[in-house]
Amino acid sequence: SSGINAEYGDTKLANPKYSPGVFGKSMVINYTVTLKGLEDQLLSVIVKYERPELEEQREKLIQETFQNKQKLKDLEDTLLRELANSTGNMLDNTELISTLEDTKTKAAEVTEKLKLSVKTGVDIERARDGYRMAANRGAVLFFVLSDMSVINPMYQYSLMAFLEVFNISLRRSLPDSLLNKRLRN
Repeated sequence: SSGINAEYGDTKLANPKYSPGVFGKSMVINYTVTLKGLEDQLLSVIVKYERPELEEQREKLIQETFQNKQKLKDLEDTLLRELANSTGNMLDNTELISTLEDTKTKAAEVTEKLKLSVKTGVDIERARDGYRMAANRGAVLFFVLSDMSVINPMYQYSLMAFLEVFNISLRRSLPDSLLNKRLRN
């Protein structure tokens, strides 16, 4: 046998109280849906439907930002490795000096890209925020429907079922070139 003991448990409690010993021996994963989290998820759904190019640009920006941050980390690691492995007088080590200059140049380029991505990210978020009101209404509606199960267990809705209905309502709503009118539809 592998010697691994695994136990699984779940609870409907939003914030379960366990002893420190239990928390020390377990990993607690909270899958609770929050209003803000659902609003953000619905915002992505709405923007992907209404302005797919904007959501695609946002996703691409997230990827590029991650890659640029990874490049910066790799450059730092390379520089630290070169400095750690350097022997003798550093000023005489032409390979180290070349690596330093190359790292400095690349780091400056990556830093500029990161600054530009922050500005672009702000512009994208500003455009997405126009749809936030509809996403907020959808999130509130989900929680109202969710609370109906207290009245009668028959009124239980899964998040997946709600998202499916939400997507259908997006497709069925009347198009309008004015955003405010579109959001009311």
